[in-house]
Order: sequence, then structure tokens, then C-alpha cells
Amino acid sequence: MRDNEDGPQHTVAAVDLLVPGVGELFGGGLREERYHFLEERLARSGLTEVYQWYLDLRRFGSVPHGGFGMGFERYLQCILGVDNIKDVIPFPRFPHSCLL
Repeated sequence: MRDNEDGPQHTVAAVDLLVPGVGELFGGGLREERYHFLEERLARSGLTEVYQWYLDLRRFGSVPHGGFGMGFERYLQCILGVDNIKDVIPFPRFPHSCLL
């Protein structure tokens, strides 16, 4: 996630939409594209060799990019006014339910 340049507060370029009674409806953020920040963070984590291929992709520059994800069932719960999320799940998933 891309760090904001806001000094000691240390925040990131991210967003979450919280809806009362539903929770987090979607979340998103910008990815870190600045090479020297990526290199420094990977070195601190000891993952430079593992992610060298990713650094090579960013070596000659990149464009700012980001994305978001939305919980479809939570969206349905919100627009339909349903109290329990289990009532709007089109294909229920629970442990050990698949016979394969």
C-alpha cells in the first residue's frame, strides 16, 4: 500500500466504506509504485531476492495504480434492508459443505 507523505502520522492511501448495521462494504487503496520505497521495504522484510522479479518490473518506472473490492453480499444486505447476511448469500459457503 502506498504511504502518504504526511510526516509523523504515517498513514496510507486507502479507503473503507463503513455502513451502519452492515460493516465494511468495500475497501480500496493505491499500490506503491515508487521504486526506492519498494526496494527499501523489501530489504527491511528480507524479501528482496524473492520479489526481485517485481522490482525488475518497476525499475524503469510505473504509473500510479490502485483498486478496490466490494462485498457483494454486504451490498445486497444494505440495499434490501436484511438483518442477517446469511439471508442474502446466493451460494452459501460453510466448512466441509463440499463433497469433492
